[in-house]
Amino acid sequence: MDRAKAKTKPRMTEEERAALAKKLDDDLEQFMEEMAAKKAAEQTEKKPFDFDEWCKDIDQHPAFMKDLDTGMKGQYADTLSALQALKYDEDDVEDKQLSAERHKEEGNKHFKYKKYRWATDCYSEGIKVQCLDRKLNSVLHGNRAAAQKHIGNRRSAIKDCAMALKFDPANLKAANRGAECLLELGYAQQCLDWIERAKKTFAFTKETEEQGNISESEKKQLDALEQVNEKATQAVLVEERNKRKARADEKKDLEEKRHLLQALADRKLDFRPRLPFSRPELMDWSLLEVSLAQTSQRYRVSFNQDGNLQWPFLIQYPQVGQVDVLTDCDETAQVCSVLRPMLETPAEWDKDHKFRLDNIRMFVSDEWNEYAMEVWEWSTFGSILALPGFQIVQGLPVIMIYTRDEIDQKLTSVGENKYTIN
Repeated sequence: MDRAKAKTKPRMTEEERAALAKKLDDDLEQFMEEMAAKKAAEQTEKKPFDFDEWCKDIDQHPAFMKDLDTGMKGQYADTLSALQALKYDEDDVEDKQLSAERHKEEGNKHFKYKKYRWATDCYSEGIKVQCLDRKLNSVLHGNRAAAQKHIGNRRSAIKDCAMALKFDPANLKAANRGAECLLELGYAQQCLDWIERAKKTFAFTKETEEQGNISESEKKQLDALEQVNEKATQAVLVEERNKRKARADEKKDLEEKRHLLQALADRKLDFRPRLPFSRPELMDWSLLEVSLAQTSQRYRVSFNQDGNLQWPFLIQYPQVGQVDVLTDCDETAQVCSVLRPMLETPAEWDKDHKFRLDNIRMFVSDEWNEYAMEVWEWSTFGSILALPGFQIVQGLPVIMIYTRDEIDQKLTSVGENKYTIN
């Protein structure tokens, strides 16, 4: 019986090989860009690096696909066919191996002389070759991660470390570098998870492929990984302590807001902007904080030792375009108790000392600035704040002071204690 003649697959031409390699390059770059765009679209706030999710996405690319039957029917079927075609072209495989090695060695030279960006470019070119040696690909990604870390691109370094471990789970240098980057970025718990996963996959790989034999260099890397693990453990403890303190501070702050808002609501005071009296959790202190050019400090209404509210007040002198800032004005104190000592000595701009307590009249505006209401030296600060129509703007009540001879000529009465100032 005649034996069936074996069919020999025709060798690929240089043009066909170049076209297939270019297609793999383009597909892999498009795949990575799609992943980056997907992450950017989903990320609305700072999220920890998720190694499992990254691996899940990576597994969808033919370079890492385990189920070839599924892959041949999927999105990257053409790419998988191209990859298989290259795989069985032995000359091309050898060329790619040599090319990747050359790029790696060139990158190592630049790295040695601390030219990390040049080293990154070399390792990237080696990765683009897409040789079939998984350990070499792992080293290229791991080395690029090292260069990225020196440049300061820690997130990119973490992704390269994840790729390196995907190619070779026994690459402890990549495991160490990824853990260090996570810790430096403040992801201590994720760092611990990363280390635990790296140890498990390393142990499984050594047991199944090398009968559990561990080299001296690997022992050193495991020791280094343990040191990072200890630092991450301490960082987690600090994070948990800080979170507890932050929760306690937040609870205290909320109670202060609730207490103050209740006091302001009981006094039926009018504010602009409005305050969330019934929702203290929505209260922001900036609604009441006073910041003026005349003082570098910030002031806001608060409780004094007697349990009374104390306020900042702005004193305006419209005649001369001057102002004074009063702080800690007890709501039960009379205006004269604060103004008398302040006005006893004339200001630099009051050379004739016209602004004396016996020669002034004081007014506050209504909420629409349509008319003025007079207040007297025996008025308390609290009674001024409670005047119908008076509004506290941005936490700062305002009192206007005029000299008697000036204001008497400009006042027009429009009702009980309501005036227009011409």
